[in-house]
Amino acid sequence: MAASAGQKGADIGAVDSGEDDQGVADLPFSRGKTFTSLDEYLAHLQEGGAVDLPWWREIQPGVYEYVTNKTGAERKTATREELMERFGFAR
Repeated sequence: MAASAGQKGADIGAVDSGEDDQGVADLPFSRGKTFTSLDEYLAHLQEGGAVDLPWWREIQPGVYEYVTNKTGAERKTATREELMERFGFAR
């Protein structure tokens, strides 16, 4: 199932697509790539951080912080399980 148009454009929006043999597609800032694991997707986002794209940084085991260059942005955190659910990766 594909994400809705509103979800694709959201900075940290959830995606309704499920993981299958091909991985998860249509994720925010994926640039057309498909990912087979959350770790693969988070590494991709971190690479994008070099050009000021938002990404998730692990701040303690299993807890992540949303990193953005927006001045005064509200601090957002999520557990690994929350990110897996948000982005459609199987447990």
